[in-house]
Amino acid sequence: MSYSEQMLDALDQQDVDRAKELFKSVLEYDDDETKYNLAGELYALGFLGQAKRLYQELLGKYPDQDDIATVLADIAVSDGDTDAALNYLNGISPDSDAYLESLVTAADVYQTLGLYEVSEQKLQTAARLAPDESVISFALGELYYAWGNYPAAQRAYQQVLGLGVEELAQVDVRARLASSVAQQGQYEEAIDLYEQIGLDKLDLLNQFQLGGLYLQVANYRDAITAFEAVIERDKTFASAYLPLATAQEKDHQEAAALTMVQEGVMVDDTNEDLFALGADLAIKEQDNDLAELYLQKALTIDPDNTTNQLAWSNFLLLNERDDENLAFLDDLLETADVDPQIYWNLAKSEARLEMDDQAREHYLLAFNQLQEQPDFLRDIIDFFQETGAMAELKAALTRYLALVPDDLEMQERLDRLAE
Repeated sequence: MSYSEQMLDALDQQDVDRAKELFKSVLEYDDDETKYNLAGELYALGFLGQAKRLYQELLGKYPDQDDIATVLADIAVSDGDTDAALNYLNGISPDSDAYLESLVTAADVYQTLGLYEVSEQKLQTAARLAPDESVISFALGELYYAWGNYPAAQRAYQQVLGLGVEELAQVDVRARLASSVAQQGQYEEAIDLYEQIGLDKLDLLNQFQLGGLYLQVANYRDAITAFEAVIERDKTFASAYLPLATAQEKDHQEAAALTMVQEGVMVDDTNEDLFALGADLAIKEQDNDLAELYLQKALTIDPDNTTNQLAWSNFLLLNERDDENLAFLDDLLETADVDPQIYWNLAKSEARLEMDDQAREHYLLAFNQLQEQPDFLRDIIDFFQETGAMAELKAALTRYLALVPDDLEMQERLDRLAE
C-alpha cells in the first residue's frame, strides 16, 4: 500500500495527525502519478493546502501540464490570491486542452475583482469555442446576474435549460431564471416559474423570495404559506418574520401577526421595523403596555427615525399624554427639516391643553403641506370653530369641500357660517 493510500485511509478514519505524518512520506517516497492522484483526492476533500503542495511540485516537473495549472488557479482563487491565479492561467495557450477551462476560471477571477467587462469577454470567447457547453452558459448567467443585467442573465439561464440541464454547481437553474425575471419587475411570470418547481423543492432563499413576490402582488395567503415554510425549516432565518407578520396583518390576522412579531424579536432584537409593526399591532389588540415597550425599543435602535418618532407621538396622543407629547416633540423642532405631521401633533396636544395661541401657530405651519389631507382639514376646522376663528374656518371649510364635495355635514357648516 502506497503512502498516499495510507494517508487517505487515515483521513477516512479521521486520524488527522497520522495523515499529516504520512503526507511527509508521500512527498519523499511516492511516485509522481500516485502524487497526482492523491492531489485530486485531497482537492475534492477540501484539503487545499496539501493538494496545492503536490500540484506545485508536479507543475515544476511538468510545466506543460496545463490541467495542473488550472487547478492551482482554482486553489489560488479560494485562497484569495487573484494575482497568482491569473499568473497560472495566463500561461495556458489557446491550443491547450485546458484552455477552455482556463477561460472560465479566469472569468471567475475577474468577476471577483469587479472587472465584469473582462469577465464577460473571457466567457464569450469560451462560448464561441463551445456553444453547447452548459457550464459556460451558466457562468454567463451568474455573471450577468451579479452585474445586474437581468435580461441577459435570463437569456443565459434559458439557454442552459434549453440544453436539458436544470441544476449546476448545486444551483437550481429554474429558480435562478425565476429570480432574474422577478428582478425585472415581472412578478406574476416569476411566480409562475417558481410554482412550476414547487414550494417544497425550493431552497430556503428561493422560498423566501417567492414569499416576497406573493406579498408584492397582494397574494397574502400564499405569502404566509411560503414564509411559514422558511421559518419551519430554519427558525433563525430572521428576515422572514417581518414579511410574514406583514402578510398576516394584511390578511386580517392581527393576533397571529403579533405573535409572529413576538417570536421574531426573540431571534433578532435589532430590527426596528419589526418592533414598529409589533407596536401597531399591539395597539390594534389594545395592548398598550406592549405597544409602548415596542415603540421605545424601535426608538432606541434608531432615535432619528421620523416614522418611529411620529408613531410614538401618535401613541402619546391616543392615550392623552399631552404633556409628554409636547416635551417629546419640542426636542424634534430643533431639526433642520421638520415633518409637518410634527406640527400637527403639537397642535392637537396644545389644543387639548387649551394652549390656543401655540396650537394655532402649529396648525398653520402644518397647513401649507397638509392642506390636501381631509383628516387634517377636519381637525383644523374643529379647532377654528371652537376658537371662533371665523375667517380661517371659512377658508378651511372651502378647501375641505373642494376635496370632499359630498360631505353634507361640512357643507351645512359652511352654509351656517355664511348666514
